[in-house]
Amino acid sequence: MLEEIENQPEAWARSIQIVEAMAGRLRKMARGREEVLFTGCGSGLNAAEAIAPAFQRCTGIRARAVPAAELVFFPETVLVPDSRALVVAISRSGATTETLLAGEEARRRNLPTLALTCRPDSPLARQSTEAIVLEPAGERSVTTTQSLTSMVLSGQLAGGILSGNAEYLGQLRRLPELAGARMERFHRLGREVGEEAAIRKFAFVASGSLRGLAREAQLKIKEMVLLPADAYPLLDYRHGPKSNVDRGMLVTVLSTDRTRVVEDEFMAEMKSLLGRLLFIGQKADSGIAASADYVVELESGLADFARDVLCLVPLHFLAYYKSLAEG
Repeated sequence: MLEEIENQPEAWARSIQIVEAMAGRLRKMARGREEVLFTGCGSGLNAAEAIAPAFQRCTGIRARAVPAAELVFFPETVLVPDSRALVVAISRSGATTETLLAGEEARRRNLPTLALTCRPDSPLARQSTEAIVLEPAGERSVTTTQSLTSMVLSGQLAGGILSGNAEYLGQLRRLPELAGARMERFHRLGREVGEEAAIRKFAFVASGSLRGLAREAQLKIKEMVLLPADAYPLLDYRHGPKSNVDRGMLVTVLSTDRTRVVEDEFMAEMKSLLGRLLFIGQKADSGIAASADYVVELESGLADFARDVLCLVPLHFLAYYKSLAEG
């Protein structure tokens, strides 16, 4: 698994090539579509929740993340009659039961489906109208790391391609190089935090497209470390969930440019409750430095919605080393 975490820059570079080679087919699929539904289960749903906000912002096409089971059991709450939606089904294995059934429901309604998967011979790839197959991002591990970030990046790239936003595409293309240059620092910080025995529970807070990645970080702790973990929108955490904050809690803030105006105050409040704090963002100012126990400065030069996947890499290392520490 450690090798797969460290391989993310290479997986991203290969994924970018795959998606850009499909540009014409993606434009054809999206033509005339009024909405794009991103759907999946588990990590696939977390990827959907990370992609949809960035996709809508970039393209101007309405985009939503929907649990696959909702599309299966309550389709009328997801799709209106005569919907002109494109359904993007996300599954690393391409064999997730509910995701396959969601694809069947879409086809029953004569809606085109786009698979986002890592396995070319999977049922999802075979049954979909088109498939983005990120085979170089596949994994031997049960836990998703490079596959998840590669699928998120691919969804964001698709948005850039459909919008013709050259600046956004240019920023996304820089991610493999930027991640490679920061990998040692991400590794070192993740190990330091993961090996801190006093940390016994976790909360990940974020806004915008980073909310999906906060949920993915939560899932990594739950499935790998088997310790309590929460994920909330940044300011929502102040309304009730903060009652769990104490000396054993690590609160991780995934920062955006837009929420920086409230992050200093939020972190100071969590520090007053004796929580430990990890800040992951572009740059930490004096307010962040006063509260944070750990800081990851991305210093990427990328805008919100373009640097998202960078934020998750140090948390992969954290979960890996915490799982080893927990035996």
